[in-house]
Amino acid sequence: MNLRAHWQFYRSIFPFCASFGFVAKLAVGLFGGFQVYETMVLMFGFQGFNSFRKGEIYFYYNLGLTKWQLYRTSFMLNLIIGIPLFCVLMLFKSLFFGIA
Repeated sequence: MNLRAHWQFYRSIFPFCASFGFVAKLAVGLFGGFQVYETMVLMFGFQGFNSFRKGEIYFYYNLGLTKWQLYRTSFMLNLIIGIPLFCVLMLFKSLFFGIA
C-alpha cells in the first residue's frame, strides 16, 4: 500500500472537511460537532474533491488506487487524527472552563 498517496488524498480533502466541521461545531456544539465531523464531514470532503479537483483522481487511478480505497483510508485517518484531537479539546475545555 502506498501510504504517501493516501496521505496526499487526505490532505487534499482536509480543507473541505475542516471548514464543514467548523460550521458543524458552531451549529451543534462540541459533542455534536465531533459526531458530525467523524461521520458526515467526509462526504462533503469527497464531494468537494470531486467538484474542484476532478482531474486529480486519475493520478490515483494510475497508482492502482480506487475511490473506495481512498475513501476508506481517509475515514480511518480521520478517526486516528480526530479522536486524540477531540480528547485534547475536551481536556482544555475542562481545564479552562470547568466541566459543563
